[in-house]
Amino acid sequence: MTSYLADLSSVLEYRVRLEFTQPMDPLLIAEGISFVSLLTEIEANTLGATADELRRQYSRIPYSSPLYWWETHSKSGIVACVYIGQTVRLQVQKRFDSHKAVMRLFARYVNSDDITVMFRLCSRLDVLYGNRRLAIEHLPPDQAARVVTDVEAHLIYVNQPSLNTQHKHHPKIPWKPFVLEEVRFR
Repeated sequence: MTSYLADLSSVLEYRVRLEFTQPMDPLLIAEGISFVSLLTEIEANTLGATADELRRQYSRIPYSSPLYWWETHSKSGIVACVYIGQTVRLQVQKRFDSHKAVMRLFARYVNSDDITVMFRLCSRLDVLYGNRRLAIEHLPPDQAARVVTDVEAHLIYVNQPSLNTQHKHHPKIPWKPFVLEEVRFR
């Protein structure tokens, strides 16, 4: 049986702190983004043969980015969030390579001199409950997926990104009540 550093099953509610990277140029996608899926990172944080192989393959515990954020920057300094998504099951690179919304975003601004398209990756997603503060990758996979899905839906509802279609008109009922305590952009 696999054991994890955290377990939210008996927790009634929790808090979340997020941190996103600085805006990154989409040209990085062509070069390849080496983040793994959240579920792969969780697996690498466990004990066992699969985790050992992942750590050997990456020479360390690999990093994931459970959420991503696309934004536009205008020449006049206006920054607008246009899409929020998650990468629980897919690597960031695979998600971006096959993503319709990203393609629509690029198509809309490909010849624009006034708009620059950038993305950010979630570099930290901490779950806090009681006196504990743990990273999302220390939860069991099903709980981590639920937390990420709820946080993503909340961010979409609050920020109203133009290319998201789900969760914009009604708040999602979360798996467990949570408070988004902090969202930090570097």
